[in-house]
Amino acid sequence: MTTRRNFFIRTVATLVGDIAIAAALASACAWLINTAALGLFLSFLVWLIGTLLALAASQYLLHPSLQFMLSDQKLDDAIHTASGLCSAFGVLGEQGTQRVWSAVKGGLSGLGSWGGFASRFKPA
Repeated sequence: MTTRRNFFIRTVATLVGDIAIAAALASACAWLINTAALGLFLSFLVWLIGTLLALAASQYLLHPSLQFMLSDQKLDDAIHTASGLCSAFGVLGEQGTQRVWSAVKGGLSGLGSWGGFASRFKPA
């Protein structure tokens, strides 16, 4: 389970990083083409160079850095810490919900029955 989970996390991080690099370079290419008012052939060359830069950045920068930053040990430690925090916040949330609910019940008990409460708002 741990290997499959780590593989899934790395895959999602890689896809998101690849999309971010491609979108950044695509917007840079579009800006360059619009600003410089390039012709059709030069626009094609800009898009081609932008695509090659996106592939190179993904292959030589993103993938090795993700492999280093998202090692099995680091992912396991991060998931263990996150699950500990979630359980701690879950207990606090449950206690807070019980306190709010008891306060609401205490406030509504002073109003009497629901029928008596609703009859106060009926039009005359």
